[in-house]
Amino acid sequence: MCEGVRLCADALRSGIKIKAAFFTTFALERHSELVDSLDKSVECYSLADSLFKSVCETQTPQGVMFLCQMLEVGERSLAFNKAVALECVQDPQNMGTILRSAEAFAIDCVILSKDCCDIFSPKVLRGSMGAVFRQKFYIAEDFYLTLTTLNNNGIKTYAAVPRNGIEILSADFSTPCCTLIGNEGNGLTQKAIDLCDSRLTINMKGNAESLNAAVAASVVMWEMVRGNLNE
Repeated sequence: MCEGVRLCADALRSGIKIKAAFFTTFALERHSELVDSLDKSVECYSLADSLFKSVCETQTPQGVMFLCQMLEVGERSLAFNKAVALECVQDPQNMGTILRSAEAFAIDCVILSKDCCDIFSPKVLRGSMGAVFRQKFYIAEDFYLTLTTLNNNGIKTYAAVPRNGIEILSADFSTPCCTLIGNEGNGLTQKAIDLCDSRLTINMKGNAESLNAAVAASVVMWEMVRGNLNE
């Protein structure tokens, strides 16, 4: 489900198949261009305000909601130059922010362990600002096996840890590589860390014990592509 004018319009621009569209009477009139952009086969429904509010999640709905066909999440190629892998990231807002940053920095792939939060949840969709429609991602049924496959394919793997890792400014991201980001409360599992080639740490001068998972991932992704931004 996509809710809100911007997200629904983003779904259309990204080529997502729309199965049905729901509008309040006011939104139907105000956003007629959105209706005109829909394929003629899409069924459109006009709902009373009270009914619309009962089926949406936002506190102040804009009166527009699309039912979209689910994106394919099957086996995808793990061939990439730069990627991040998320282990058990549970906060939908963190997931959305990571996907948004990944798209902004042209990260080739975001790998998710199957115990991450639902990538199609409304909060992830909104937090990603539509990036979930376009960003390549891969849901790993066996996260540890996927890491082993990356290593066997010559992909350099880094485990992002709060301390005692290579300082991020000293890390070599010039070859195909993937950085792992862990769960908000517990970080990466020891098994995931042990499967990586190196540990990576973002040095901090302040008193914070660690960074938010989405912030850490965004900093890491920026550093991974920084040398290629002018290409």
